[in-house]
Amino acid sequence: MNLKLLHFRLMFSLKNQKVDKITELDKIHINGRHGSTQFKCTDCHYVTKWKPFLKRHMNVRHGSTQFKCAHCDFVTTWELSLKRHMNVRHGSTQFKCKQCDYVTKDKCNLKRHMNVRHGSIQFKCTDCDYVTKWKSILKKHINVRHDSAEFKCEQCDYVTKDKCNLKSHMNVHSSTQLKCANCDYVTKWKSMLKRHINVRHDSTEFKCEQCDYVTKDKCNLKSHMNVHSSTQLKCANCDYVTKWKSSLRKHDCSSQFYAAPQLGWVSPNE
Repeated sequence: MNLKLLHFRLMFSLKNQKVDKITELDKIHINGRHGSTQFKCTDCHYVTKWKPFLKRHMNVRHGSTQFKCAHCDFVTTWELSLKRHMNVRHGSTQFKCKQCDYVTKDKCNLKRHMNVRHGSIQFKCTDCDYVTKWKSILKKHINVRHDSAEFKCEQCDYVTKDKCNLKSHMNVHSSTQLKCANCDYVTKWKSMLKRHINVRHDSTEFKCEQCDYVTKDKCNLKSHMNVHSSTQLKCANCDYVTKWKSSLRKHDCSSQFYAAPQLGWVSPNE
């Protein structure tokens, strides 16, 4: 349901005292947006206004529930991740773009591709000329560039304008560790463990369809594909041009990604 429609229906119901018709989803929204109730993890510092989020956190961080692939050694605490893994790694279904030769086994990837390469939807910042095809990126831009709010660590002097950065930083103070089931590797970051397993213990290889490049790291293949792409990123402050986001950041940390018709448009999330 559209969030604005949900909010309107909810406020209308409250105004007319039709409290008996408020659904469980409405209750979650009321507390999350307008309430002060917090749900705290009993095993670590995690706090949230959404009960489903706490339940998810307990399962991922402290739970023993695991979903195992019947065809390989893949293990996850997310049922949805297992379904996606089964489709991408072991499934034969392919999703093809109707406007170009792009093919993928992941429906989400096709949707993302359609928006970036063939979509006309743009989200514009009301305070500057920043434009993006990603709503989440616009929200992050506003928080970092125009919002004075800061997120502070309660255990040290760390301060950031990005809530996700603070969440990642809190792992520094946490005693929780994620261990590799195949060796002695230990880390506090789930993404690092996932990458370690892919590189060290997974025999899967990612091959470039346009040359002989092969890697065990999907991110490396994604970065490599820029070699074959005509799309470029341009510095907003000078004539510097590159195909790599990391290079643009090193060139000038204050630079903004923006639409450059003569060079091709790229989302910072792509």
